[in-house]
Amino acid sequence: MLAGSAAAWAGPAAQRVPGANARVRVAGCGVRKRGWHHVRQFSGLPGVEVAALCEVYENVLNGGLQDVEKLGLPKPKTYIDVRRLMADKFIDAVSIATPTSWHALIAIWACQAGKDV
Repeated sequence: MLAGSAAAWAGPAAQRVPGANARVRVAGCGVRKRGWHHVRQFSGLPGVEVAALCEVYENVLNGGLQDVEKLGLPKPKTYIDVRRLMADKFIDAVSIATPTSWHALIAIWACQAGKDV
């Protein structure tokens, strides 16, 4: 093996360093009953961060932030306009818990933005 090869640098310490895909940053669209259930479920998964909440009603969004704080999770970004959420390059995936009439459009926008749904 050559001393300068990539394999020579892949020692035990290098194997413990998480890669860019080690953490999935999820945004919850809609944070009422079902949406809050999604947030709680995602927050309990290893390697998943609830990175953003999106809700059109500010009072519901603020309540969601308080609930996130009660869970001891890091404060997520917040959005009222789902289009601004889609522009956030740091969000990897979107969970949709909005009224049914919005599901398809939000899913399409998320896919167009390169996010998992």
